[in-house]
Amino acid sequence: MLLSAVAGFTLWTEVRTSHDVAMRFQEALDRAGLIGRIRVDAISLESAIEAHIRATDDSERQAANEVMEDILADVREASHEYTRTLPREDTLVVWQRFNQACNRLAEQVRAAALLSNRQEAERARHHLVAQVRPVAEEIDGLAGQLTKENADESRMLLSHLASLRARNLGFGGGVTLVAMLVSLVVGLHITSVLGRQDATIQAQMKELDRRNQELDAFTQRVAHDLMGPLSPLKGYLTLLRRSGAVKDAQALELVSLSESSAVRMGELIEALLRFCRSGTRGERMVGELDTAVTTLLLEVSQTAAAQGVALERDVSAGVKVACPSQLLQLIAQNLLSNAVKYTAGRPEARVSVRVGREGGEAVLEVSDNGVGMSEDTQGKLFQPFFRAPETRGIPGHGLGLATTRRLVEAHEGTLLLRSTPGAGTRVTVRFPLAAEAAPAVLGVG
Repeated sequence: MLLSAVAGFTLWTEVRTSHDVAMRFQEALDRAGLIGRIRVDAISLESAIEAHIRATDDSERQAANEVMEDILADVREASHEYTRTLPREDTLVVWQRFNQACNRLAEQVRAAALLSNRQEAERARHHLVAQVRPVAEEIDGLAGQLTKENADESRMLLSHLASLRARNLGFGGGVTLVAMLVSLVVGLHITSVLGRQDATIQAQMKELDRRNQELDAFTQRVAHDLMGPLSPLKGYLTLLRRSGAVKDAQALELVSLSESSAVRMGELIEALLRFCRSGTRGERMVGELDTAVTTLLLEVSQTAAAQGVALERDVSAGVKVACPSQLLQLIAQNLLSNAVKYTAGRPEARVSVRVGREGGEAVLEVSDNGVGMSEDTQGKLFQPFFRAPETRGIPGHGLGLATTRRLVEAHEGTLLLRSTPGAGTRVTVRFPLAAEAAPAVLGVG
């Protein structure tokens, strides 16, 4: 911006200087033209007075008088124009002498014309030679001086223009240099600040990643340690219930409730383990999204039919993405099981599944006409262990969608959820399309 301002100022001063000099040159040219007019008029006056003297009758003398008056009027007009455009007072010195000579010439011409009107031709010719021609010669000499002064004025204007342009160029160059130095200093300072900020951000990101890894490792260790004593506990409770040693009906019911609680706790710990592992991407492998969804639909269709939910499918073949098939099945399982679970019991319950390609991306879309969710619920839906108020009466542990999104984002995908209370939910997962498949498959376990 500073450089633009300097360029604008330099251009403005150049235009203004050129305009002023052009006006001065035009005035000088006009003055040169006026001097030429007066010199021509002086010569014309001599010719006019000679014609007047040679006239043989009054009509010819009257015509010569009119010509002389026209010439004198032109001299007065030119003199007025010349004086109006003079640039300095000191140039009036030669001009005043020139103007006085023009006035004397007019007086001598009129005197010669008067002698001619009296038909005193010899006296008129003598007056022309003795009085008129010397004044005309003086006018011609003074006109030469004025022309020289006018030329000197033009040369001075050229010198002044060159000086102004050199000064403007020097000023513009100096300001431009200062602007470049300021820009360089500011740029170096900004680069330094951005470098420090980038280093700080990178350090913070590394620290955050380290702490997240520590947290995930701690959570996995805790979950694993919890699973250790929980597995024999479930086995002992099952054996106790089946052994027949407990005869009291109330005590047997308590054993069954304990066994169910242990099973739910095991499922929760397994879901927590999957959630912790879902944020870490392993070796890059390619899986077929359509195959994973089709395989899972064979399992979910029985559950959906038992709960009165109609399944609609639109699956394109050969949709490959950079994600292992087992993880694709886990993603599809979480989305489809949620859709069936929260749609069951609704009038004309329906779940639609679509797999296809859109603009270089693989798309998995699951939509239903279930209970739906409010905007407030959608804002918290991906928080671990969050349970929506609309689904409090339905079994679940609140980790399914959180795990699904972590899996999708770990493989460069996106997950978008739109829901309307009482109308249903639509979940859209997008992955970049993969060109080739890798032989190995890695799952979450």
